[in-house]
Amino acid sequence: MRTGRATALSLAAALLACLSLAGAASAVAAGVSEQASLSAGFSPDRLGQSTTISFGFHLQTSEGTAPPPLQSVVLQMPAGMNYTLTTLGLAICQPAVLQAQGPKGCPPNSRLGAGSALVEVPFGTGSGHEVPEVQAVVGPPKEGNMVVLFYANGQTPVFAQLEFTGEVLPDSGLFGSKLATSVPLIPSVPNGPDVSVVSVNATIGPAGLTYYKHSHGHLVSFHPLGIGVPEHCPSGGFPFHASFAFQDGSQASASTTVPCPPPVRHRRK
Repeated sequence: MRTGRATALSLAAALLACLSLAGAASAVAAGVSEQASLSAGFSPDRLGQSTTISFGFHLQTSEGTAPPPLQSVVLQMPAGMNYTLTTLGLAICQPAVLQAQGPKGCPPNSRLGAGSALVEVPFGTGSGHEVPEVQAVVGPPKEGNMVVLFYANGQTPVFAQLEFTGEVLPDSGLFGSKLATSVPLIPSVPNGPDVSVVSVNATIGPAGLTYYKHSHGHLVSFHPLGIGVPEHCPSGGFPFHASFAFQDGSQASASTTVPCPPPVRHRRK
């Protein structure tokens, strides 16, 4: 219930965009012919505090060119994240509403985060690039698992509005949960080659979100609480891991760690 819903919130960001993450850790791991890098960070970066999670990934071939079209992403989140107090995802957005009206048709309290994605378009004399808007909202649960609905709004050079779904599943060991998402193939032009996802980056959490509630007969706005950073940092920091599968059957993976924050110094009275 709330724990499952909140777990989805923290993971939604996996497919969302990332503006440069100051202080975020990154790592690179090579697949068969593809390479991936992953970054993540907490803001505020304090143990036991509600936070906004930022993360993103970058994909390319070993030759430095755009990878094949992306088909799926599995993002694993560190164990111990505190979901009990979060107020993210208090409402559900129906897929039909999202498809017909976009995120504006969804309840404000279903919003989880936003970002952008960079793609390469394989037509013309060179590859084009676009940075579509990406939104994440809470969808109807599936077999008891939390569902995150993603909406990507591409304007140029490819005009397309795409909806795709991620499902939150339990994990073990260093990771408490994972978000498994299928990415639809995106044609560059009718009957043309599919575009390649180069990077996806974003934030998930209260930063930039406004929710609403009824209080004493009035509708008032408030900022939701985010997911809590654990009270104790594991040795080596908080681990994240992502696995990617591509249209041609190749795969790639990447890991990163958010360092343990410095201890809070209390002023002497």
